[in-house]
Amino acid sequence: MKIKKILNNNAVLVGQNGKDFIWIGTGVGFQMKPGQLADKSKIEKVFVLKKSSTDHLIQLLEDIPVEYASLADDIIRYGKQKSPYRLSDTIYISLTDHLFNLVKLKKEGISLSNRLTWEIQKFYPVEFSIGEYAVKVLEKRTNLKLDDAEISNIAMHFINAQLNDDRAQVEDISKLTAKIKNIISIIRMHNLVDVDQNSLALERFVTHLRFFFKRLENQKKQDVPNSLLEHVMENYPQAYETSRLIEAYLQTTLCDDERLYLTLHVQKLIEN
Repeated sequence: MKIKKILNNNAVLVGQNGKDFIWIGTGVGFQMKPGQLADKSKIEKVFVLKKSSTDHLIQLLEDIPVEYASLADDIIRYGKQKSPYRLSDTIYISLTDHLFNLVKLKKEGISLSNRLTWEIQKFYPVEFSIGEYAVKVLEKRTNLKLDDAEISNIAMHFINAQLNDDRAQVEDISKLTAKIKNIISIIRMHNLVDVDQNSLALERFVTHLRFFFKRLENQKKQDVPNSLLEHVMENYPQAYETSRLIEAYLQTTLCDDERLYLTLHVQKLIEN
């Protein structure tokens, strides 16, 4: 393919049949000029992104060493194997930029904090595990010792890059984690119980809430009565009261099915 632009000694923009590609490899751009054929034997990585993302990555690679894009790609490849969600191309830009800046700041003695570390570890275990992998890889390649907060910082890039099936706006992690924490506090205070942060019941409850919030966004007004709800109300009155408090906190009106399942999850936490 012919070179359209030299990004640096180790990265070039090439094009063929109306499509653009970013080729990365040691010396692939060294002493080359636009219009010349790029040396395929030097290719180590190929980026094929949407035009807007390609343009942003081109700008980024003109200012930072190409190895950070290569490192980000390795981490993203691992993340795609672990995550059930499709990821926006924007993660290639955001993560590359983040990795470069965190290493730069670390060498200057500056560490980035993350006040949502506990929430991310608890509510986004898959993304947190990707962050753990990323930190291990980064420490090995840079010989730097990174703070645990960096696991969460990297995990947030994967959370924020998630696309749902209808390509609607992704979850706002700060608002979501705040809601979950507040709901757990309601359960704890109303029932005078300590919620086991490492319990399977809590893990299942958090998973339920994440999908529950999604359903609320698309909730239809029609409500089909569920005869089992009355049985649950009689057998688990405290849990049902708690679910109604949660409903009031969320300022919404739940259908019988949602009240039923929410009450059952609360009961599991109470008796756990």
